[in-house]
Amino acid sequence: MAYRPPLIKGPVYITIAANVRSPDIRALAISAGWVGYEPLYCTINAGVDVAALSIANIPSGLLTIVNRGRIGGMVDGSPGIYTRTNISIDNAGGTIFGTGGRGGNGGTIWIQNSFSPTYTARGIGGDGGSGQGFSTSSAVTLVSAGPGNGGNSESTGGPSTGSGGTAYGGSGGAGGSIGMPGESGSPASASGNYTLIERYPADPGSPARNYVDGNAYINWLATGTRLGNAI
Repeated sequence: MAYRPPLIKGPVYITIAANVRSPDIRALAISAGWVGYEPLYCTINAGVDVAALSIANIPSGLLTIVNRGRIGGMVDGSPGIYTRTNISIDNAGGTIFGTGGRGGNGGTIWIQNSFSPTYTARGIGGDGGSGQGFSTSSAVTLVSAGPGNGGNSESTGGPSTGSGGTAYGGSGGAGGSIGMPGESGSPASASGNYTLIERYPADPGSPARNYVDGNAYINWLATGTRLGNAI
């Protein structure tokens, strides 16, 4: 019997109409009648949030994502979109973002009493805040960027009241908004009668996370709003 190629039906269309984390595009397509070789269109409706969209088990070149909502990374660092399959994306009117970068830690300082060097103090910098992104829970919500923590302060003390110095750790920087880097931490400082032993600078904020991991596999039909970095 002569080989007959499978009958190619028309495109299959699926719609994501409610907020969801890591939807299984293949499973949704099969439920809609897709048998694995037809063109596949997945529309994300306006006002809908999709966290950490990962494309898997779909042949290259068949899937087009039509995004009219938001696709974004989660606060655990997951990218907005991950793919190692060739896909097309129409992002006209939509937003795709990476999680905001973490804030830098504040600076730290170590001092000694100018008059009594055996008395020392450390001002330790505060931690930076986390970046804004989608929650990792099943209920997809946008988690606000975290403020940086304040640094501690410590006085050297000494045999004479008021003779020493005080060390102040710098505050940590705030985390970045979606697609934005975190803020740098603040430098440490000191006051009073002190001699500097050592000073550690504040850390810069980290860059925004990736809105897409696998950009080389994507044919951008319309770029829309893309926030963050891409690899």
